[in-house]
Amino acid sequence: YAYCSKKGIHVIATSPVFSKPVAEIALGMTLSLLRNIHNAHFDFVKPALLDAGGLIYFSGVAIKPGKPVSFGRVGDALWLGLPGNPVAALVTWTIFGEKLFASLVGSHRGTKRRNVVLLDPVQNRGGRCELRLARLGDFDETGREVVTCPAATHSARVAGLIDADGLILIPAETDSIPRGGLVEFLPFAVNN
Repeated sequence: YAYCSKKGIHVIATSPVFSKPVAEIALGMTLSLLRNIHNAHFDFVKPALLDAGGLIYFSGVAIKPGKPVSFGRVGDALWLGLPGNPVAALVTWTIFGEKLFASLVGSHRGTKRRNVVLLDPVQNRGGRCELRLARLGDFDETGREVVTCPAATHSARVAGLIDADGLILIPAETDSIPRGGLVEFLPFAVNN
């Protein structure tokens, strides 16, 4: 569990005795980042937030990776619950956290999404929007920016992060996109 206050970023370990620290931390805090646990038998975060008088605005989003992301409020403080797997946490931070943080600090700078061309075809099982790590390449013969990505998303495998420039978005209703197909690319903030 980590949270932001005017004094900086603070980290606290999660445990079943979590309700009292949550209530105390919510005083004077602006944004809190929490690690969600998708298994209901081991999720101490959301019950503790509710015990502290918190609200859950949403819990669970149809994206891969990152389905267990949650968002809510405790007192005047907003909280964002990130999934436990590192790639899933990065994806949900990129989609939700960056915008939330920017709005809290009054920034109007948006992420510069753009269309790029797939070097190789991609498959999607469907049912959820999939966000895959992607690496920008050169340009094709018509001057369009080209992107490569792995054949599948593995939310616990961090090795691909070092080469990734951002994420491509594969819509939930799309089973496959052929080589040369256009996809939406969302650059990581450091590349923006």
